[in-house]
Amino acid sequence: MLKSAIVLLALCVSVFAEAVPFSAAMEAQTVKAALSGNGRDSASVRLTNTTAQPMTVAIPAGAIFIAENGERQVVLRSLDAKLEPMGEADAVLPMAALSSKNAGTQRTLRLSPEAEPKLTPLLPLFAKQNDLPRPTAQLAIFIVMENMGWEAWTQWLTATRPAGKAKQPTSPAEVAQAVDALAFVQLSTPAKPPALLADEALKRLALRNPWARGKAMALYGLSVDNVLTGDPALPPDLNQLLHTTPNDNCPICRQRQKMQPELP
Repeated sequence: MLKSAIVLLALCVSVFAEAVPFSAAMEAQTVKAALSGNGRDSASVRLTNTTAQPMTVAIPAGAIFIAENGERQVVLRSLDAKLEPMGEADAVLPMAALSSKNAGTQRTLRLSPEAEPKLTPLLPLFAKQNDLPRPTAQLAIFIVMENMGWEAWTQWLTATRPAGKAKQPTSPAEVAQAVDALAFVQLSTPAKPPALLADEALKRLALRNPWARGKAMALYGLSVDNVLTGDPALPPDLNQLLHTTPNDNCPICRQRQKMQPELP
């Protein structure tokens, strides 16, 4: 009896291990799916097994879900859902919008029959990052899809922040996420430098940010020698920060110059 139970358990494990692609399961009508998303960073899915056999349904990273209004979201991390015979499973998928024009409203989704070829080099890099922040992935996708700049990205961040925090300045974590997004894009498509890489506002923020400075120096091709030669994009040295000499271009001196009236 015990031997029979072990054989049955091994058989079930074997069946569950053979994942069926979500698209194939939907086409064969062995699975029913209810999909809804917020147009931006998440989607909810309920899968129902319509057969008398256990099965595993695989929703791959890179799958595109589309709303009735044509707005698309892409799956950032794959999901293997184990379904008992005639059973159900619920999951929340990490997503990203494929357009910065996507509205942040809940809507019904369906699987798109087409992938997005522009993301083909990028998505495999995400698969190696289990703790990848969604804003990092989102900005990288916007860079690939729209060549998004820093001003447009900060507008997106403002619009997606919780109520009461929309007007907060860009945080050090958000700057570090932007640097990582640029790095992913550079690794995936090195022959096409994005516009954001040349943005001086982000460059200065990144190089002054202790969370991102090392990566930023590598991203911008800078070294310690650049610090010694006085690259204005790099952080000021301690003498400047502490205002040790007159007219040393420290923050105090710069502010004083702005306050002085211009001479005729």
